[in-house]
Amino acid sequence: MNDVLLKENKAKLLDEQKRILAMLKRDDIADSEIPGGFKPKFKEVGSEEGENAFESEQFANDLSVMEDLDARLKKVRGALARIENGTYGKCLINGEEIEEARLLAEPAAETCIQHSK
Repeated sequence: MNDVLLKENKAKLLDEQKRILAMLKRDDIADSEIPGGFKPKFKEVGSEEGENAFESEQFANDLSVMEDLDARLKKVRGALARIENGTYGKCLINGEEIEEARLLAEPAAETCIQHSK
């Protein structure tokens, strides 16, 4: 893998990690049961009829978004760990080089195109 791509992707991954963490900290609270984990805030339950259903639906939506962000954060952190241990750019399934075009499109890619499905 070329060094320029490695440096550029590391910078992209660090920026994405920072952005995701800021989003999680803004909209969610730390979950003490999961180190580094977050859970969405549950706003006060309303007293008006229909407010509880809306708030419950909003909480479910927030939970879904938070789970997506958390999953993406794990992929980004995994890619950063692979950069540090020298295995970045290798397919996790067969150990072959991941195509540079794939890494340009998805810096956190874990597998080559063949094994991406």
